[in-house]
Amino acid sequence: MRMPRELDCGIKRLCATIGLAALIGLISPHAHAAGGLSISNPDGAAVRALVIGIDDYQHVRKLKGAVADATDIVTSLKSMGVGDVVVLTNTQADRASVLREISSLVERTKNNDLIFLSIAGHGTQEPERVKGSEPDGMENVFLLPGFETTPTGSVERVLGSEFNHFIRQFELRGAKVIFVADTCHGGGMVRDIDPRAAEMSFRQVPRYTLLVDELKPVSDSNDPKSELDLDHTAFLAAVDRYTKAPEVRIPGIDGLRGALSYAVARAVEGSADVNHDGKVTLKELFSNVRQVVYQLSDQRQNIVTISSPPLTPDTDIAFELTRGVVLIQGPAARAASGPAGSGAPVEGQAPAPPAVTAKAPNIPTLAAAATKELPTGDAPAPLRLAAPIRLAALDGKTNYFASVVPKDVPVQAVQPTDNPDLIWDPVSHDVIAWGDVVAYGIDVASLPTVVDRTAAIRELKRIATRSPQIMRIWPDDRQQRAGQTVEVDLSDVGSRAVLLFNVSGDGTIQLLYPVGSDAALARSASLRLPLRVGEPFGAEQIVAVTSQQRMVDLETVLMQLNRRRASGQVIKSLERYLPADARIASIGFFSAP
Repeated sequence: MRMPRELDCGIKRLCATIGLAALIGLISPHAHAAGGLSISNPDGAAVRALVIGIDDYQHVRKLKGAVADATDIVTSLKSMGVGDVVVLTNTQADRASVLREISSLVERTKNNDLIFLSIAGHGTQEPERVKGSEPDGMENVFLLPGFETTPTGSVERVLGSEFNHFIRQFELRGAKVIFVADTCHGGGMVRDIDPRAAEMSFRQVPRYTLLVDELKPVSDSNDPKSELDLDHTAFLAAVDRYTKAPEVRIPGIDGLRGALSYAVARAVEGSADVNHDGKVTLKELFSNVRQVVYQLSDQRQNIVTISSPPLTPDTDIAFELTRGVVLIQGPAARAASGPAGSGAPVEGQAPAPPAVTAKAPNIPTLAAAATKELPTGDAPAPLRLAAPIRLAALDGKTNYFASVVPKDVPVQAVQPTDNPDLIWDPVSHDVIAWGDVVAYGIDVASLPTVVDRTAAIRELKRIATRSPQIMRIWPDDRQQRAGQTVEVDLSDVGSRAVLLFNVSGDGTIQLLYPVGSDAALARSASLRLPLRVGEPFGAEQIVAVTSQQRMVDLETVLMQLNRRRASGQVIKSLERYLPADARIASIGFFSAP
């Protein structure tokens, strides 16, 4: 065991334990559009779906991204060849319509069909109606647009037990069900929100009391008491029973979204097929979606996945993917598909996914590498950081930013209420993003590096979503304090090359692995790297890139960028040198004195 290494960035590397098992290069989002990728039922029957999204609540706080979630999932399902898709949004999703459409879907369901049920919107909890059905005596409830605590408004909700009732009806017809609940029912948070931050949107309303409840639940004698009494169903819930689900920002997409719905839509498009065998097991589906949500939410969200007891997630197939032959017509298509006039059908190919990075220590033995020139090769792809970073001052004044000229991305001065990417406190000079302090004590002259870093992290998240490597930060996802030890844990990386680096809050790159005598290829199923929290405090973005072969060019670049504020250069290097089979993780954690 090596002695702890002292670093001059916000974390200190301790000792590393190597291990990892078979990694995967995932199919890129929207690959079906280029290559005719379609979803299919492993049992050969139909795929059907009912998708619900509600933003426009009439009597409780409105949401901002649930309708977009529903639209995204519907678009993905249809583009993947699913024809029987029903969507209900906002006022369309009153109780009568929801019950009518789900009952109609039950009637259309045949033996061996695969049913997708998805709902995005507000949730809460009520005392259970069936004694002993819930571990804490509280039942999950989904609120519909017209819900209020009046006798008439009390009808506009759906109980969790009612969804279980309908799922049982699907199962009795011989179908399998995937149920996605992008809502929350509890009231806690993973870590506190800085009070200076803009208000966050959560998919949960406080508990209430119904003096008169006119809801007449749908039920019969076959109803399961809980999800565990079902036989052929997979559940994906945004959070556990005690945590709030935030609406998040998705890189490259305007507005807010539900991370779970976004991840499921990408999984449906093929990103969950980690071994490219065309069969997405429940384990692959759960692991892929869990990692994407974890990354997009900056660790604020850990999804819950449950499969019926008779199912075996390792081997049971959630859905299959097939790639059809697409006949492309027109001059441009003929030019792209081969010799002019050939008219030959072509099979599209998914574009190779890009890669990500993480933080590394300053190791004396690596100093010589900093004198190397960057690897030669083709010109790097254009840096995709063009969307401006929206910057606000806490007091609303914009004159502070007249001299802020970032290197890699434009900056737009906005008000604190205008959904800024960054809020700068002119008193403390702290920089806040989405409820977390990303950097402490940053003066105006240093703001450009934080702005460039924010754009780079946005791109890292986008890349990592397309081809995720499983990685977690332990012991928990709360704000870390000086002197505490956190552990980076990568899994499923055996016999793969690993690059691990960090991008600190001010954009400084720190190479974490490999350094010194570290093995380039992982020898076992997991890689565990302890790090000690130290100055400077704020945001740390740990990035992992894995591949079947050692990434010599990318490793050389990272060594040269070590201890430099070069977040934009990291993105350019990833786009230039990322292997086609690369898997990427990009996880943020936050520290304070």
